[in-house]
Amino acid sequence: MKPSPPTTSLVAVSGGRDSVVLLHWLLRNTSEKLVVCHLNHGLRGRESGQDAAFVRRLAAGLGLVCEAGREDVAAIALRESISVETAGRQLRHRFLAETALKHGARRIYLAHHADDQAETILANLCRGAGLNGLGGMRETSLLQHGAHSFELRRPLLNWRRSDIEAYLREHGLKFREDSSNMSRGPRRNRLRLDVLPLLGRVFDRDVVPQIVRLGRQAERDEEALGGLALERLKDCLDSDDALRFKPLAQVSEAIVSRLLRQWLVKVLDLPGIGHGEVELVLAMLHPGGPAKINLPGGHHLRRKAGRLWLERQALRP
Repeated sequence: MKPSPPTTSLVAVSGGRDSVVLLHWLLRNTSEKLVVCHLNHGLRGRESGQDAAFVRRLAAGLGLVCEAGREDVAAIALRESISVETAGRQLRHRFLAETALKHGARRIYLAHHADDQAETILANLCRGAGLNGLGGMRETSLLQHGAHSFELRRPLLNWRRSDIEAYLREHGLKFREDSSNMSRGPRRNRLRLDVLPLLGRVFDRDVVPQIVRLGRQAERDEEALGGLALERLKDCLDSDDALRFKPLAQVSEAIVSRLLRQWLVKVLDLPGIGHGEVELVLAMLHPGGPAKINLPGGHHLRRKAGRLWLERQALRP
């Protein structure tokens, strides 16, 4: 019987130490057919172009296909009135998704590690995130692109930066230094260069393992609470997707809040639902609470006779 061809997967490679280690590690530990992907953000002029050239040479030397793209991230961020970091992330995801479709790949490998995870959790905490945000990045998550979804894998998520440095030395790997990593302009750089070292001095210990442990605990607890909420939700839905909330009178608010978010986002498919919107809906369940609230997109949520239902904004001709 003829063996099946290897699965094709993408590897996002910036040329920096983390992604170079990821690529080398994958070649030693997986039988998948790897496609190297690099997006030039155009933020560092000649240096950005040199990064792209380095990645192309790296892929060619390993006998791998390389897909390289270029975007003017700064111009797009200005046009869309979003941060450069947000624009870069959105464009990277679009580039990776489109490249995955081109190659028939369902899996994309990313080089995030434990120190990145600590920065993410700390940033989410300061933005007021709940348990889901405190869980940080997952080792496996989904990237949605239109009707298509792709699996994001982060196999280095439990590696420390020191582990990556040791791997580079052990295998004599070459990489590109990103000069912008030392800039204190981006908030994430300030977390890495200033905030985490300061916390380490204040507590006289390396705080990264504690922050990462918090993330694992938050992910575990969020998964359990979300599962309980989903089971309850199934019992509260009417055929027209209205929600009967009387059965929730004795249910913990921690579960009810997640149930409401699942209903609004997954069942009603509403955009822009955050903590504030969920709190408004929670208030509708209490005696004397509002009978109507406004939701993003011009929609209205109404309450009557123990039910909540959505009045969608009429589409303009």
